[in-house]
Amino acid sequence: MIFYSDMHIHTTASTCCDSKVQTPENIIPIMIDKGYKKIGFTDHIWYSDEVRPSKFYSSQNGDRHLQLHKFIHSHKWEIEVLAGCEADMKAPGIFGITAELKDKLDYVTMATDHFHMKGFVMQPSEETPAGVARHMVAFFVSAAKSGLPDILAHPFFPYGYTDLYDAAVNSLSDAEIIDVFSIAASNNIGIEINKCYFPHPQYKRFFSLETPVRILTLAKSAGCKFTLGSDAHSPDGFKVLDKLQTFAKSLGLSEKDIHPLAKTG
Repeated sequence: MIFYSDMHIHTTASTCCDSKVQTPENIIPIMIDKGYKKIGFTDHIWYSDEVRPSKFYSSQNGDRHLQLHKFIHSHKWEIEVLAGCEADMKAPGIFGITAELKDKLDYVTMATDHFHMKGFVMQPSEETPAGVARHMVAFFVSAAKSGLPDILAHPFFPYGYTDLYDAAVNSLSDAEIIDVFSIAASNNIGIEINKCYFPHPQYKRFFSLETPVRILTLAKSAGCKFTLGSDAHSPDGFKVLDKLQTFAKSLGLSEKDIHPLAKTG
């Protein structure tokens, strides 16, 4: 095991959580039993003074997150527990969280590629590999320069366009990808190793594991530090952690490559 922390866990505060037992009281013993020493809750959020939320986000407006934060920090747990959020973007420069709310939470994980939220999140101008690639770059760079996220969730994984994943990433040169990740590294933003990088039947077409390996290897070359995220929405979601640990080892990661937020002790 390289990572003793899982920094991307959802609870019933997330509308898409598919398990009524996905609560801190049930999750923490599971993670202790697995040998983890630190976890972070990152429920979906949209909080903006300027942009109204989508229907999905309408009830995920920060109230649940602040309640969870208060609950977590009013108890003593056997492991370190943080209460953050998974923020989103509508377009480059348009974020679903403010600096003021960020300061009330322990940390912010931000998704830069939730393009499956059509009708809410801005779509690529061209549904081609190059068009999707440019779209991912624009979102990523905007988030990395914003000062809002501590972690970028599942970067360069185009939800809604997974059938173009391999080709989109292949349309970018190594130098282009390193330049983008260097922005995150210079701002001390963690890069998440997420379960989405494993091909799954829910995707329109399987993709090559070589694609996320290339992305994350180049992120390491750019000086990025990493976090691990099960992205669990139910107790079964934690089963992927062993696979993620093996994947992290295959990338040649070690203790020195762990982001400070994900460190334990």
